[in-house]
Amino acid sequence: MKRDADRKGVGSMKLRLLTIFTAVMLAVAASGGPEINYAAATNGADGGQVVRAADSGRLTLDYHPATAEISVTDTASGAVWTSNPADREADAAAKGAKKMDLSAQLLLDYVDGQNKPFQLNSFTGSVKDAQPAWKKVDGGVEVTYVFPKAGFTVPVRYSLSGDAMTATILAEGIKQEGKFKLVNISLLPFFGAAGKTNEGYLLVPDGSGALIHFNNNKSSYRGYNERVFGGDQALDLPARAEQKETVRMPVFGMKRDDEGFLAVIHKGAYQAGIAADVSGKNNSYNNVYSYLNLMESETNLLLEGTPNEKQVTRSSQSLTGGTDFEVNYYFLNGEDADYAGMAGKYREYLQKEQNVKPMEKDAAGGGKLPLLVDFVGGVKKKAAFLGIPYNTVEVLTSFKDAGEAADRLLGDGISNLSLRLEGWSSGGAKDEVPVSLSAEGKLGGTRGLKKLAGELEEKGVAFYPAADPVKLYEGGNGFSRFMDTAKGISRAPALKYEYRLSDRTKNKDLKRWYLMKPASVNEAIAKFTSAAAKGGLKHASLESVGSFLYSDFRKDSQPKNATGAIWEQGLAEGQSNLDGLLFEQPNAYVFPFAESLSDVPLYSSGFDTEDEAVPFYSIAVSGLLPAYSEPVNLSSMPQRYLLKLIETGTFPAYKFIARDSALLAGTEFDYLYSAEFETLYGEMLEQYNRLDEALGGVIGLAITDHDKLQDGVYRTTFENGAAVVVNYNDEAADVLGERIPALGYLVR
Repeated sequence: MKRDADRKGVGSMKLRLLTIFTAVMLAVAASGGPEINYAAATNGADGGQVVRAADSGRLTLDYHPATAEISVTDTASGAVWTSNPADREADAAAKGAKKMDLSAQLLLDYVDGQNKPFQLNSFTGSVKDAQPAWKKVDGGVEVTYVFPKAGFTVPVRYSLSGDAMTATILAEGIKQEGKFKLVNISLLPFFGAAGKTNEGYLLVPDGSGALIHFNNNKSSYRGYNERVFGGDQALDLPARAEQKETVRMPVFGMKRDDEGFLAVIHKGAYQAGIAADVSGKNNSYNNVYSYLNLMESETNLLLEGTPNEKQVTRSSQSLTGGTDFEVNYYFLNGEDADYAGMAGKYREYLQKEQNVKPMEKDAAGGGKLPLLVDFVGGVKKKAAFLGIPYNTVEVLTSFKDAGEAADRLLGDGISNLSLRLEGWSSGGAKDEVPVSLSAEGKLGGTRGLKKLAGELEEKGVAFYPAADPVKLYEGGNGFSRFMDTAKGISRAPALKYEYRLSDRTKNKDLKRWYLMKPASVNEAIAKFTSAAAKGGLKHASLESVGSFLYSDFRKDSQPKNATGAIWEQGLAEGQSNLDGLLFEQPNAYVFPFAESLSDVPLYSSGFDTEDEAVPFYSIAVSGLLPAYSEPVNLSSMPQRYLLKLIETGTFPAYKFIARDSALLAGTEFDYLYSAEFETLYGEMLEQYNRLDEALGGVIGLAITDHDKLQDGVYRTTFENGAAVVVNYNDEAADVLGERIPALGYLVR
């Protein structure tokens, strides 16, 4: 009886296997089928089939159909990079779902109709039930993950080109069928994950850049998780969570022993996020990865301040913006496998892929250090006549004042000078969006502005009148808050506030503004740059458009990927109208359109999980784009800030008003108490000459290396072999046989 039962069991199992095999083959045939190259197929260590999907000469790409894993071999070093840890089954720290996550190439965050959150990984949600359909494509392999219980389909392509492996979520093939909606798709969350025996660090693009050392015993802290280019500015936030730096470059990386990689989000970066964690929290691995965000949400207070006050959470649609999510992984070895090497690889990417041109180096041998001086022209101020209040424009720097200041700077030997002027247009700062050269009469009028521009041009001074095409403070010049503003999730116009530093709540005492819808931003850029060119101007400074991004949650929602694509078109047109554009607090998407950058990040946020800040941003743009600091005179620690400029090769910037600072009282610019040009001129000149002495010989040169010699002492090396060593300590430091004074530097 038992033998008969066994026979029946075996027969039933064979029938089930045959049924499953037939179903898989039918699914394969319907999807075009996995085009297996049997000549290239081998067996892996686990006995499963391994398919050689691509060979670029430098790299090879293998696909494992049974588990949907990939592995990349760097033939230059022999290093093997896998999508999932090879020894994950032995990880005693990972339990339950976290253990299953280690076998996944995708992690999904999604919600139901009531915004209840769920998580799913591609191993338990797709691969474990049936092998995903796959096929070879040009240069790689395409894998289609189907999540039947959640109703999702996510196709992913892996391919090789030279020294890079590219992983792409194919937006057109994403399907959401059912009651659930995708929030995030994390791509290759454990690619190259390092274990407890590895040495190295994770690179995250927090502000200037930051390192998270492997196994740093910080598993009790919140892991790193930040959105590229910052959060969606169209969201209504009752309070700002914390003061932190923004992710301005869509990159991340890993140094693992003597090898490393730099990952660049090549497409879809506007809706990307970057996450990193260390061993000991969910598993025994250190990992860093990126994700695609498809849905935004916000919590609002209804009937605020009344007995019926309540919180309501609203969510947007789940959208990709019609853009693939594509990440390039560049592999580094030996001395190049550190954060300086990663920054150098990103600099190379910016030149090859983004067409960013190298900086002119004709002044590199001994020219004067570039200096950016920013003046505030006119600002609004409340006044009264016969007891009747009205708004007027207070003159802080007239056009004549700006010209005289430039002459004084030139006369004292500052020949490499740029001058930016805010609040020059009719109505002063925080007024209508400028679309012409209509200038404030109290400052000298349109004729005075054009005269100033012409005189500065003749003297070799780059003049940048500032215009903000994003913030709509006042309707006018063809724009209104009814027709030209972006909408929030509630479908109301996106209204924004400054936040108080004390409690991080909205400061309703300061002037609020609306966000212009993306198409209107482009219109403003085109009109202003065209008018500037016709008026004889060569340059302009565009504010806000380079520093943050947002969606437009209208009926047909436009997510950030769509906004970014629109702005790229507008910035290209603005660039074509003028000789050069200056961007402040610049995100990487403006690099192809920029002549200069200002207010670049020199610090990280200092999150608990991070171990040290590094000048990744500065190294990456060095040799490409002139990068100016935040105003030195507004720094709370100017001596240390000057050292930071020397360490990072950053050019100095100052922000001034030409007239008495007492005029600032009662304006929204009263924070400029350390900005009176006449009072601070001598100090500025002394600081500039000190910086010129340190950096005058490396203007326009790329930074090739940066290292920490001891606590508080850093060395920066430039492409001509010159180096500067900076000591941030309150005591002198002896390094490399030389003595560096306290809070001082040495040029080698």
